Amino acid sequence: MAVESRRQEILDILSNSEYVTVDELSQLLNVSSVTIRADLASLEKHGHIVRTYGGAIKAERKSDRTIKKTIGEYEREKRIIAKKAAFFVREGSSIIIDSGSTTYYLTKYLKDLHLTVVTNSLLVLDELKNEEGIDLISLGGNIRRSSMGTIGPIANSAIKSINADMYFMGAAAYDENIISSTDIIETDLKKEMVRSADKVIFLADSSKYGKKAFSSLSNWDDIDVFITDKISPAFKKKLQDCGVDVIIAEE
Repeated sequence: MAVESRRQEILDILSNSEYVTVDELSQLLNVSSVTIRADLASLEKHGHIVRTYGGAIKAERKSDRTIKKTIGEYEREKRIIAKKAAFFVREGSSIIIDSGSTTYYLTKYLKDLHLTVVTNSLLVLDELKNEEGIDLISLGGNIRRSSMGTIGPIANSAIKSINADMYFMGAAAYDENIISSTDIIETDLKKEMVRSADKVIFLADSSKYGKKAFSSLSNWDDIDVFITDKISPAFKKKLQDCGVDVIIAEE
C-alpha cells in the first residue's frame, strides 16, 4: 500500500473510532509499528490527528474543512478571482468545474453564455440547473459531503470520456512546488480532470499559499493559468519561468 493511501486509511479508521493504538494499526495495515509511528507523526504534523501514548485520536473537527464553512471565508477574494476566470470562457466552450468554493463562485458569471459544463459539484449543478443555454453534465459517484462533490471510481471513469477546452481547478493548499488537496480519492478525480482538459486554470486565493494539504495533486507544470488575489514578485516570476500565466484578479 502506498504511503498516502495508508495514511488515508488510518484517518478512515479513526473516523469510526475515537482512539486507536499503534499495535492495532500495525495489524490492520500489515506494516511495522515503526512505519505506523512515522505515519502518525506526519498526520499530526498536518493537523489531522493528535498522538497519545501508544496510539492516536482524531484531531478536533476544526481540521475538517467543509464547504459550508469555507464558502463564506475570503468571499471577496474568491468572487473577484472567479469573475476574472470567467473572461476565459467563450460561447460554445466546454469546461470542467470541480467542487470547491472559489470554483462555485465562477458559476455566477456564466449564466448568459451557451456552454457545456461538466462538474462533480452538487453546488454547481444546483446553481446552473435552470440555465437552458448550458448543457449540464453531472459526474456520478460517491458524495463527499464536506465538499458537496462526487468522487470515486464512477466519477473517475466518467471523466475519462470527456475532452474539454478548460478545467477550472480548486485546491486546499499550494506552495512554490506543489498543489495539494485534503482527500486522496478526490485527488484521483482532479488528476483525471487535468488530463481531460486542453487548458488547466487554477483558482486559489492567497490564504492557501505556503500550506500543504494531505494529498499531493500536481506540480506547477500541469497548470496553464493561475488566478489569485495577490502573489509575491519572486513567486510570480518563478511560475512565469515555468510557463504559467499568472493573473492578479484586481489588476
